[in-house]
Amino acid sequence: MPIEFVCKIKFAEGDEAKGASTDGGGTGMLDEGLQRRKGGMADLSSFASSSSLHGLARVLGTSGRLGFRQTLWGLALLVSLSLFLYQATWSTATYLEHPHLASLREETHRELTFPAITLCNVNRFRFSALTDADIYHLANLTGLPPKSRKGHRPSELQYPPPDMLDIFQRTGHQLEDMLKSCNFSGQNCSSEDFSVVYTRYGKCYTFNGNKTSPKRVRQGGTGNGLELMLDIQQDEYLPIWRET
Repeated sequence: MPIEFVCKIKFAEGDEAKGASTDGGGTGMLDEGLQRRKGGMADLSSFASSSSLHGLARVLGTSGRLGFRQTLWGLALLVSLSLFLYQATWSTATYLEHPHLASLREETHRELTFPAITLCNVNRFRFSALTDADIYHLANLTGLPPKSRKGHRPSELQYPPPDMLDIFQRTGHQLEDMLKSCNFSGQNCSSEDFSVVYTRYGKCYTFNGNKTSPKRVRQGGTGNGLELMLDIQQDEYLPIWRET
């Protein structure tokens, strides 16, 4: 009589889950990747909803999907950002140019203070007033040879130290010799109305240089200001100025 053996195997629930995981390994990895992607979009949507950048939450939304409305919001955000960058760049470039604005306005006064005017002859030293000692001391400024035929001999080189103020005062052009006519606001003036000043041009003369009591004029135009006729004494010019 044949004997039949029946063998029954019972798996535990944990073993069945392990077998299912083993059989569907590829599907499990795909599901895990999708879950990570959904988690990243969720984090990005959460950041957008809490961000202070206007419109970012509208672009990403709460679902993380990019639809027609989100596309419009994205375009609006990009255009706004481009305009902001353009305006910021233009403002920075304008600031670096250091522009300035001058505001002018017209005021009416019965009297105006006449400005101080300084006259200087381009020739600082009169040729006829220079001595051999002056030429010796001013060799770098004049470039002139000695007037004496003997020249600067060793016995004559005992010149006293130069006094530049005295040289400018003595050899400079004298205003009383240059001034031929002077008229200020219809009244005659003379060299006494000028004060002596020394500049890099030598001996100069300033009209209306008194700051405590400056001269005033009531109207402008010809005949109401300062009119001068001067003789520049060109025959006294040094050779360097005669050529020019």
